Amino acid sequence: MNRFKIIIADDEPSSRLILKHFIQILPDFNVVGEASDGEELIKLTMREKPDIVLADIKMPGLNGLDAVKSCEKVIPSLQVIFTTGYEEFAVEAFNIAATDYIVKPIERTRLFAALEKAKKAILLQQKFASSQTKKFNKLALKSNNSFFYLSIKDILYVEKEKRKTVVHTKDNRYEITQTLKDLERRLPEYIIKTHRSYLVNLKKIVRIESFGETFLAYFSGSEKVAHISKLKIQEVQKLMWYL
Repeated sequence: MNRFKIIIADDEPSSRLILKHFIQILPDFNVVGEASDGEELIKLTMREKPDIVLADIKMPGLNGLDAVKSCEKVIPSLQVIFTTGYEEFAVEAFNIAATDYIVKPIERTRLFAALEKAKKAILLQQKFASSQTKKFNKLALKSNNSFFYLSIKDILYVEKEKRKTVVHTKDNRYEITQTLKDLERRLPEYIIKTHRSYLVNLKKIVRIESFGETFLAYFSGSEKVAHISKLKIQEVQKLMWYL
């Protein structure tokens, strides 16, 4: 398996050195470039095509947030971990689908946890992309004493309602005996768990909006909505690029 390529962007040489020192003991990751400002980060990203970027936010010239936005236009699947001395940028960072946000001084275990999170997201994206060649047509569902067969493409989302499991299509809802966990194993990878009570068909989403402490997914031609948790929104946003 190839090592995951990382670019470090920070205007402080000592910070870049510490990060590089921590990363070099991890066999799955390889630092392929270092940048001291936002413009240099963009150039390196275009040249090296990294999997992960570790970026400071306050850098001379183009700041880390704006630089990352440009980098994600080049590589939509890019995993971004912000490393900064300022907590006040956290909300904006996650609004651009940052994988993680680490406040300096950086602890080794905290960095390792963020890199592992990025690694899992990359592997999921790779699995998701490869799954698009598979053909799924119908799903057999059990309701009371009957089986019925529902076209996969018609599913908007699956919802857990108290002790019930409900499959939603544009015009109907089907109460079934299978659990959410059972369906998660059987459905194609583009129908993912976005919340502890929801499996959502990413191919059907047309809009996502912030709603208090969660996010709402909207579907074409339907007034139905499904929930996406804060923990899952970044994963959903990344996977949407493959559809």
